[in-house]
Amino acid sequence: MGETSDDRGTRLPLGVKFGYGGAEGSGTLVWSAFYIFFLFFCTDVVGLSPATAGFIMLVATIWDAVTDPLVGIWSDSIRWRYGRRRPFLLATAFPYAVVTWLLFSDFGLSRGWEVGYFLLAVIAFFTVFTLMGVPYTALAAEMTQDYNERNALAAFRVGWSQVFTIIAAGLTLVLAGLFEDLLGSETAGWSAMAACFGLVAIWPILLTWRVTRGRELFPEDVRLRPRDIWQAALKNCSFLYTVGVYTAGAAAVNIAAAVMVYYAKYNMGMSDERASIVFLVLFLATLLWVPVIAISMSRYGKRSAYIIFAGFWAVCQGVGILFVRPGREALLYVLIVFAAAGVAAVPFVGWSMVPDVVEVDEFKTGMRREGMYTGITTFVQKAAGAVALQVTGLVLSWVGYVADAKQTSTALTGIRLLFAWGPALLLVLSIVLCYLLPMTRQKHEAVREAISLKNAGEPYDETVLRGL
Repeated sequence: MGETSDDRGTRLPLGVKFGYGGAEGSGTLVWSAFYIFFLFFCTDVVGLSPATAGFIMLVATIWDAVTDPLVGIWSDSIRWRYGRRRPFLLATAFPYAVVTWLLFSDFGLSRGWEVGYFLLAVIAFFTVFTLMGVPYTALAAEMTQDYNERNALAAFRVGWSQVFTIIAAGLTLVLAGLFEDLLGSETAGWSAMAACFGLVAIWPILLTWRVTRGRELFPEDVRLRPRDIWQAALKNCSFLYTVGVYTAGAAAVNIAAAVMVYYAKYNMGMSDERASIVFLVLFLATLLWVPVIAISMSRYGKRSAYIIFAGFWAVCQGVGILFVRPGREALLYVLIVFAAAGVAAVPFVGWSMVPDVVEVDEFKTGMRREGMYTGITTFVQKAAGAVALQVTGLVLSWVGYVADAKQTSTALTGIRLLFAWGPALLLVLSIVLCYLLPMTRQKHEAVREAISLKNAGEPYDETVLRGL
């Protein structure tokens, strides 16, 4: 496979770090378009109720409950000529383009069949996304065990993510409108937009597949069973806290993204083009915050960096948004720029924490099970996102939201409070869990040293696992 276990701490070439982030860019392109605009697409283009659209997300997540952890275990156990993670990238690149197109394609079916179609489309998307995303994410923990190198991998991954999030947030409505004018149909415009995104998403996945060749450092045979999820992962204290931190933060991102389009259009009275500019400013700002977050992680540690930047966002979202009114767009943009620090920190710091807890399991069991841990994390993240969107849909229905119409004062107040307090409350929970997280840089280094001594047959200190 190239490197051996002796190369675990070596520095990775810049080209490998850069190329590794490609698959994240593809995943984020469609994921962002999906979580930002799918609810809006279902309500204002297809004509489904918000509650029905949210229900589709919730039911599809039940399928994810099976696929995410099982794909993780599968990628841990399998032995292929070109590695146990990379072949998944090659196998899913083209199907990912197809399911992207299907997500935003309305074929004019009757209402009952339409609901069934979009349910199947979301399930197909989750399935392919999992087959690509779980092995890809697990690959990072295998490429290096060095604390700072993992931060660097996460930085490139977030860099790709933010660039493609900017594309998704800034161009989805614009491209849908452009193709609507060309094709003479709103639904055809959305379908053509999705087809373009799907075609673009193929190539970064293939780039990651190519540049990570020979970078899987742990090709040993690992046999896992589904019950290992409960017997090992759920007894890993550091992992449970890490999942809690990232899941609460990711749910905050999902709610903020899903409600922002409603907030911009109805509360602020913005056109689709101006709403796209709001998204563009947000994600351009997140890209600028990435190096600042990276420096903070290296200097102060992952926990402190997360608490600082998520705290910025919580204040901007929960307090600052309450003072924004139509005509005060300058204040909105100022808040967006500062909130972007937290929006960037959630995936950046969150995913850089996950590989560190794998070493706790390796110390206890002697096995590298990145796939299992990544699968559980991915499932919980997506489940929380689906529940968040379901709750968002229910709240919109409860406050009297009517698609593509003048909203009542009650509906406008509900949208504004949901946009302000929904993400803020989840961020507070995420910050508390991060403060309680037992894994630190020093403890991670101690665990790595104990693993090295244990593998060499030398005396080691078992107390390093205390509290982890």
